[in-house]
Amino acid sequence: MDITTVVYPGESALALADEFVHLRRLAARGRIPGQDDRHARELRERIAEEARSPGFLAVTARADSLLCGFGTATRTPVPYAGELLSGDARAQEWLAGAVRIADLVVAPAARGRGVATRILDTLTAPAVDDRVWVAPDRRDAGALSFFRHLGWRQTVFPRPGDGPSRTVFLAPGHPALAGLPVVGC
Repeated sequence: MDITTVVYPGESALALADEFVHLRRLAARGRIPGQDDRHARELRERIAEEARSPGFLAVTARADSLLCGFGTATRTPVPYAGELLSGDARAQEWLAGAVRIADLVVAPAARGRGVATRILDTLTAPAVDDRVWVAPDRRDAGALSFFRHLGWRQTVFPRPGDGPSRTVFLAPGHPALAGLPVVGC
């Protein structure tokens, strides 16, 4: 399978929103319970909002003309005021101003062929000092395994019943990891 990647900075990615939604639905089947039309609508709205923010980047991977993967990233605002690590001094140190991987989706037929790694490498290239983070859904065992396999370190471990169903992983070279002990998962 010959894969071609293309980078779409800023609002140029808006023309691809329908393709992104279609691939997200296809990729979520059987992996993430509860993915529905509401999630598709939220994806469209989020991409439309983030595409207008500084540092937004989308990357597509195609086999021939078929979309087999995509990813999006944006720069986290300074100061960080999101729900993950909210009010925590670590949030400012670890996440504020860093590149946040918002989406990394690969079609089931293209998995295991390096598509996600190619997309991720392109999305992380603009990061200063490897300050990159991602918050995958904790129910998506495939995503959690993927990031762990690449050496990303999980730094937030939500307890069952906690509000957000997200975890936080920092890129392998993130400067905050220098002082953290290695914990087995």
